[in-house]
Amino acid sequence: MSSQKILGNGLLVHGINRNETDYLYKEIFEEESYVPPGGLQLPENAVVFDVGANIGMFALFMSERFPDARVFSFEPVPQTFEALCKNVASLPHVTPLNMALGDTAETRELTFYPQYTMMSGFDADPAVDKALVKSYIENVASTLDAVRAEVFVEEADELLEGRFEGQQKVPCTVERLDSVAERLGIDRIDFLKIDVEGFEVKVLEGIGEELWPKIARAAVEVEDDHGELVAVRSLFEKHGMRVSVEQPAEYRGTSVYNLFADRGQDD
Repeated sequence: MSSQKILGNGLLVHGINRNETDYLYKEIFEEESYVPPGGLQLPENAVVFDVGANIGMFALFMSERFPDARVFSFEPVPQTFEALCKNVASLPHVTPLNMALGDTAETRELTFYPQYTMMSGFDADPAVDKALVKSYIENVASTLDAVRAEVFVEEADELLEGRFEGQQKVPCTVERLDSVAERLGIDRIDFLKIDVEGFEVKVLEGIGEELWPKIARAAVEVEDDHGELVAVRSLFEKHGMRVSVEQPAEYRGTSVYNLFADRGQDD
């Protein structure tokens, strides 16, 4: 069920679940999790690819920070895409695209969690995903005093109950990034943000050798369950980009990392 919520900055957004909307706002607007450690500078009329857009919170953040940037937001799940479209309807520089990106043009089934849309993905596993969220909760609780930690864990467990039930198999269109860029008339990407729940390598393998040198900066949330972090890092370094990796404190002991890449000040 869709819902509306006023964010901490006064912006009204459409979401699927209010708790998710709160989390996304905190992660993107307050913690700036996709902003590289040294900050983010973009040229005028920058081109931004938002791969794994969900309800469009990153597009809203970028539009606030860089009003003249052209943002292309990719979200394959129809229900989530509907919320994305509502949220960016008044932003002429944002283009929502109802598709996923990968290494091959195809139609593929995605596991969609209606109660936890952020964890939806092509290789989603309810048991693994629930364990990841539990680790996140425990890490956050470890920063609180004993009484507050106990209350926080109890409330979080209640909120988590049933979040991974009722998952749906949703057929999604998948296209290569280079093909989409060509069709859109895009010859450069100033900032590439990827958050696709385990499909990161496939997205990068769909860039193509001609487009790779024209990508200036990137931020990727990587789920390193089967060596994906090494693979993602290698792809960026192979194509001449500097890479740094960090793990947010709340994901300590999990497989989740943030990877940042850029071509340096002279590029």
